[in-house]
Amino acid sequence: MRAAIIVSDPQDWTAQALLASFLKKGMDAFFLNFSDLFASITSGQSFGCSGVDLLNLDAIVVRDLGRRGPGDVAFRFEALQALQEKGICIINPPQAIARAANKFATSRALHDAGVATPRTFVTTSFKEAEKALHDFKKAVSKPLFGYKGRDIVLLEDGVEADSALLKSIVGSQGLVYLQEFIAIDSPRDIRAFVVDGAVLGAIYRVAPPGQWISNLARGGRAAACPLTKELVELSAKAAKAVGAIYCGVDLLETARGLVVIEVNGTPSGKGIFEALGVDVTAAIASHVHQNSYLRGR
Repeated sequence: MRAAIIVSDPQDWTAQALLASFLKKGMDAFFLNFSDLFASITSGQSFGCSGVDLLNLDAIVVRDLGRRGPGDVAFRFEALQALQEKGICIINPPQAIARAANKFATSRALHDAGVATPRTFVTTSFKEAEKALHDFKKAVSKPLFGYKGRDIVLLEDGVEADSALLKSIVGSQGLVYLQEFIAIDSPRDIRAFVVDGAVLGAIYRVAPPGQWISNLARGGRAAACPLTKELVELSAKAAKAVGAIYCGVDLLETARGLVVIEVNGTPSGKGIFEALGVDVTAAIASHVHQNSYLRGR
């Protein structure tokens, strides 16, 4: 069985762990960087990357698609969709990666599935954004396709500098995605890791002193988080809502219970391994191994 791990940084911890887990399963696994992806349509269709015929693969696991701009990202998703339609096991499914990557799509999916999530407002209009900020009082602005906690800002109604920043965001990005800011006692959130509908563990991501953003890539610290019935049920429901085989579900503890703020369709497994000793890539490899055979490839 041949499996490709799509990643732009082969030294990435999760990519290395995936490779090791696949090899333990006896799979012929290797890295591919989709910056070398090509497709050819003549009398038929062919897809290749770095000398590998992608149609001869049994499985493709996406750790990191890489990005240069909206055009190449759209091409990479379309190629994954085509390969899936030709019977190759794609993890996560391209539809799930796209839904999780687009925060508006995630918010819609969570709401439609009845998953508790903060009030959210998306607009291309600065005037409408001002109205939403006035309603929220405080709001978190996030890039629609952001990652690793980058370019996340806290905005407060009535603050002239924040109004100017809001106008700048709409002008530069063409829109703004706002989530109601939820004040919590401790500057932390929860990252639960779900594989194939099962919650394998959860960690607290604790923000650095004096900060409120808790992403590990922004200096947050991982600590063990106990699994509760509410946490397990909500995380599994969120993963199902976006259609992910594996994902990181980010939650906040509020006075009214847990709420899901994001679903990450290409999460790192490093934090949960360091905090709990849980290697989630083993479960991902088991899923890929089993389902590739079930497809008869």
